[in-house]
Amino acid sequence: MKKPSKHCEMGSYDHQVPMAISHRRQDIDLCIADVVAALNAANLITTWSCCGHGQLPSVIGLEDGRHICVYNSMKGWEKHNKPK
Repeated sequence: MKKPSKHCEMGSYDHQVPMAISHRRQDIDLCIADVVAALNAANLITTWSCCGHGQLPSVIGLEDGRHICVYNSMKGWEKHNKPK
């Protein structure tokens, strides 16, 4: 399936693909499905994820309680991590 050229609206599930994770079916946002698949293949089991819909960083929840944030660019990281 080809990745969409733009993000779907916040709260929409239009661009999801089914993926088997830890013996269960999960719908994953297509734009981060490759990252989720790689984490699970490395035995870092994911429990949830959201691509951020172009407004926020992507976030992937791991089974052990940690979260992984995925930024599309260094500018995105700087925007969300500037000193207060």
